Amino acid sequence: MKSILISLHCESNTGFAIAPLELTFYQMAMELCGNDPARIHFAYPSMKRGPTSTLPTNFHNYLILDPRTSATADFRRAISYLQANQIDTIFGFDHPVSLPIYRHYRRAGVRTFVSYWGAPMSAHNNSIRLAIKRLEVLLRRDGPDHYIFESQGMADAAVFGRGVPPERTSVVPVGVDTNRFRPDSTQKDRVHDILGIPQDRKIFIYSGHMEPRKGVAVIMQAANLLARDRKAADWHIALFGNRDDDHLPHWNMLGPEARSHVTFFGYRTGLEILQRGSFAAIVASTGWDSFPRSALEAQASGLPLLVSNLPGLNETVEDGMTGFIFPPGDSRALCDAMSRLLADTPLRNQIGEQARERAVKKYSLDTQLRNLVSTVTRALR
Repeated sequence: MKSILISLHCESNTGFAIAPLELTFYQMAMELCGNDPARIHFAYPSMKRGPTSTLPTNFHNYLILDPRTSATADFRRAISYLQANQIDTIFGFDHPVSLPIYRHYRRAGVRTFVSYWGAPMSAHNNSIRLAIKRLEVLLRRDGPDHYIFESQGMADAAVFGRGVPPERTSVVPVGVDTNRFRPDSTQKDRVHDILGIPQDRKIFIYSGHMEPRKGVAVIMQAANLLARDRKAADWHIALFGNRDDDHLPHWNMLGPEARSHVTFFGYRTGLEILQRGSFAAIVASTGWDSFPRSALEAQASGLPLLVSNLPGLNETVEDGMTGFIFPPGDSRALCDAMSRLLADTPLRNQIGEQARERAVKKYSLDTQLRNLVSTVTRALR
């Protein structure tokens, strides 16, 4: 490999789950390029927000290019950039089977094209439609040579939905900083002090967007049930990620008893400190979900994880060992799982310890980086 272009589908400085991936992709490229940053390039559809903050400040190999473009001028500019910088490898983020620009990538000398997916590529299809999709993939020779997915569920969706041959797929789960996200008994009371929640309340934490598919409504319904069923006022649900007033529809779902046990805290950093004193974490998605980093961060912090049974998401937990899995949209099942942990602190502590051990063993940043490097190396061969 001479040089590599890491092509993203989103603008620079998008933040959220993209930022840590950008740094990991850069570190992967450094290993593949013999620690020579001059051979590494990043492409974004827009850089209006400036260079990405997670990359080195002295890194300047940026190309502004939307991979979904159909403009002839963009094709020519891409060819010129790729040839001028001897780029023969592309690592694309969420790049589909076919786009018009792919033919020009190949014309410019790209020999290896890997597409990394952080979201499901497709829903599963019936046999006839799947056969058509498989044929389309075989005929699209300019597209990616290999696809990397964050979960087996996402890989299965590509194989049984989009028609990607299984031998052209690999699974590399995301990693988390298990030193930053870790248990610390000396900081267990800080979350109550920072958030102003009474010390005798056990905190269930949610971190994510407020869009319907993330299942915040399910958490609200579970809160109503728990407030009705449980006499002790020893629990609280803290939600992070809301912006402006996007949490109000969820807040309006709460009955008067539950409202004193639920707080939306907005978007904030420093969740690793807050998780160290929390009781458990919840991911109640009802629509598609991938392999959310927040789920792994919670487990690395020693928290039991309560997740809905969706492909990919359900792979973040060993049911009964590192958390509990419940049917999507089933607020009663979520409430029962919360009640079970509240009623059995030794069980909660055992599950939290096992969650931490699993996160360290399987989902560290070092493991993710090592698996990415080896997977791309195989694709290069």
